[in-house]
Amino acid sequence: MPKKQTCPSCNGKNIAKIFWGYPADMEWYLKSIEEKKIVGGGCCVSQDDPKWKCTDCYHRWR
Repeated sequence: MPKKQTCPSCNGKNIAKIFWGYPADMEWYLKSIEEKKIVGGGCCVSQDDPKWKCTDCYHRWR
């Protein structure tokens, strides 16, 4: 079983994966945001984009 992510800044456990790009399935996208499984990262994708965001302190990291 994968280890649960924790925030390196505040040690919070409320972590969401950052979704980059334009979603093909808007219904899934909005539901996942509502459930705090993902957060929107934007449509411009680069190689150095963070992968995770703490929904407690808003810190983002790779």
